[in-house]
Amino acid sequence: MFNRILVPVDGSKGALQALEKAVGLQKLTGAELYLLCVFKHHSLLEASLSMVRPDKLDIPDDALKEYATEIAMHAKTQATEMGVPADKLRAFVKGGRPSRTIVRFARKRECDLIVIGAQGTNGDKGLLLGSVSQRVAGSAHCPTLVV
Repeated sequence: MFNRILVPVDGSKGALQALEKAVGLQKLTGAELYLLCVFKHHSLLEASLSMVRPDKLDIPDDALKEYATEIAMHAKTQATEMGVPADKLRAFVKGGRPSRTIVRFARKRECDLIVIGAQGTNGDKGLLLGSVSQRVAGSAHCPTLVV
């Protein structure tokens, strides 16, 4: 049925719900489970335009990548605790626009299902679907389960 299931994670409640659903599907199908945390890329120009001027100008991407790695590793730990075998579980971190990066990653890794939370950390409580989940569902090459 499914060989590779992609779960975008961002540390939100919606992402955790999607992870739980994906773990259930993984147990039914024996699929590989790919966890992906995407951080928004910031250029040096964007960093230099900040109103806060630290003594040393750090590249925002480094801090964002580190935080995204923590989120991905935490999700991996949760999936392991839910019973996903280590050889069926991989975590990735990528920089870019979240929806576009998720769709490209799914295509490149030949994922045959994306399980995504309806609202992530940027979710607007007035909307049924968050903009990232809506864009992913509308442009993915494979079925997308919005949880």
